[in-house]
Amino acid sequence: MGMECRKGGAWKETHEYIHNGDMSIHENKPNLLLSMVDKNLAPSISVIIPVYNATSTLEDCLKGIASSDYPEFEIIVVDDGSSDGSQQVAKFYTDMVLESSAGVPKGPAHARNRGAEIAKGDILFFVDADVTIQPNALSEIAQTFLQHPEYVATFGSYDENPSHGEFLSQYKNLFHHFVHQQAHQDAGTFWSGCGAIYKRVFLELGGFDEVRYPRPSIEDIELGYRLRAAGYKIFVNKNIQGKHLKRWTLTGLLKSDILDRGIPWTQLIMQERNLPNDLNLSFSQRISAVLLGILLLYLSWTAVFQNIALLPLLVILFMLVVAGWQFYGGTRILQLSWQGEVLAYLLIILIGALAWRENLPAISIIMGALLAMVGLARSLPNPALGFRKMLFAGVNIALLFTILLSLTSYPAWIYAPVLSILAIIILLNKRFYLFFAVKRGIIFSLAIFPFHMLYYLYSMLSFALGGGMHLWKTSLNMRQASE
Repeated sequence: MGMECRKGGAWKETHEYIHNGDMSIHENKPNLLLSMVDKNLAPSISVIIPVYNATSTLEDCLKGIASSDYPEFEIIVVDDGSSDGSQQVAKFYTDMVLESSAGVPKGPAHARNRGAEIAKGDILFFVDADVTIQPNALSEIAQTFLQHPEYVATFGSYDENPSHGEFLSQYKNLFHHFVHQQAHQDAGTFWSGCGAIYKRVFLELGGFDEVRYPRPSIEDIELGYRLRAAGYKIFVNKNIQGKHLKRWTLTGLLKSDILDRGIPWTQLIMQERNLPNDLNLSFSQRISAVLLGILLLYLSWTAVFQNIALLPLLVILFMLVVAGWQFYGGTRILQLSWQGEVLAYLLIILIGALAWRENLPAISIIMGALLAMVGLARSLPNPALGFRKMLFAGVNIALLFTILLSLTSYPAWIYAPVLSILAIIILLNKRFYLFFAVKRGIIFSLAIFPFHMLYYLYSMLSFALGGGMHLWKTSLNMRQASE
């Protein structure tokens, strides 16, 4: 097929065999792929990677592609105005490095479109610069299209072993893995983090909408909507997986889920009048969000009759501590930033004072013990691993016990409905929590609960903001059209 790939440096050392015609390297491939190669029917694949200041992850991304067991592919890296030397990293692995903008980023949609324009492959495989694919990913893509000719696009998921050990990185990436692994085979949308599409179909539909989405957003979801509207089918191949190399922070998570995904996706849903019952928009997800909304309204109403400030403060403190969890193999430790420690101190003191005022001395004593534990950890310059593990367990057990103690200190007419609604949400999402319990343990599954509720909270906020913006734009367009 004559596709060109760089054969120098690390590429030559490990992957010269890809183009030398030696079929012995395919002895471990599935029979279907062997047949494809022998008959020279293997579809050529162009791997397109949009890049913006990604030196921390790009090399691992390219190494992952270089380790592919597939015989016919090219790598196209499209630099979107990087200033950190990403181009130099890319050129070590491929000569196909484009500069899509003159120092001013135009977004991944623009970069992917530029890569597609010069691609020689039958299939375009889009991979984010912070994703490392598995060696069989390209083979899985080829087999998907050969075994399922009715599909014109396919995508996979992140794997279940994120590269970063922080709690939020583990939670966010495993959340994504679960959602995609539980999705219907026939997808209602597309994902460009690790997704493939026939080049002819991509060009026919005009590619990603780079005008509407000049920065990272839902350009892949919007393309999926157009694919389905045109009568094409999209296949979720759960064997196509990539390791996410991104380190998530709470600020980054909220910004991505609200501004980059939630609000624009809501606007797209209302514009197209298409709310798919799949991925993170399934029926159980919607019911859970509604139930949480009812719970928040109920708690707001009860606040008129009862001081309930203690409980949300305890939940916030618990989430702050959980966000400081670190996972290294089978070891779990607590490691807060100095800002997190300062905030934790302030919350502990405030909660202790409120509990004393509300005549809850047990909670005040526990807060004092927490201050002592955190202070002791700070006073030791290099605490032993065993001590850090003991501190990890002690702090979290104390906080969970205090939350339950606080909840049951309220009248039954307050906590009974709260526990009932939360129990229903847990039942609706039992597979979600069981998944985390199996993969990371029961303690982890308990710890994600407040973050899951936060997810529903900002999802409702995103839907309200996105819906309001859509109605405002629609009204404005109607007024302009009538003038």
